Amino acid sequence: MTAWHELIAAWSVVWADPNVQQLASGIAQPWALALALALITLLVEDVAIAAGAALASGALLSWQWAFVGVAGGIFIGDVALYGLGAGAHRVAWLQRRWAGLTRRYPEASQLLQQRLNAQLPSAILLARVIPGLRLLTYTACGWLRVDIVRFSLWCALAVALWTAGLFYLSAAVGELITQRTGLPPALAAALPVLVIALAVPALRHLRVRFSSP
Repeated sequence: MTAWHELIAAWSVVWADPNVQQLASGIAQPWALALALALITLLVEDVAIAAGAALASGALLSWQWAFVGVAGGIFIGDVALYGLGAGAHRVAWLQRRWAGLTRRYPEASQLLQQRLNAQLPSAILLARVIPGLRLLTYTACGWLRVDIVRFSLWCALAVALWTAGLFYLSAAVGELITQRTGLPPALAAALPVLVIALAVPALRHLRVRFSSP
């Protein structure tokens, strides 16, 4: 048995234990669990989404509270990236780095600013779904002083769609996994998100490996 199968088997045993479920359900109020999920998103977003789906599918937290915690945490993180770009104007070493790029490529910086302002919705939505693009896009929005209200509104929409979509995928696929394999609903609901989280970097690594001479 591989380490991955051992991990799944161990998690399955843990979630199937009624004592563990009772402990998790009584360990905190719903708002506290939602707050914990929000804090986890600031560290590892995929794990927070998987944990939220697991808690909700295991009836340890409502889907509404799980959504508020996960989506709220992701939104705060996105706005923080904007703040990092905007704050670069006041932090010396960040200002030197960004200002150097702006001076070196003034026309490109102006063009980027115009494009971000004109195509902000598509830029935010693409950054939300394409790995690695969010940090660059959101900090650039802050540095180039894209309107914070527009940025926040479109971020909120993107986060809501992203979180709701992954929760729906977790619930639907998790239910099928439970029916076919007998895994606990909490574990089954977390698996789709975890598989996606592991598959994306693996596919990226394979692409780089096979594209290199």
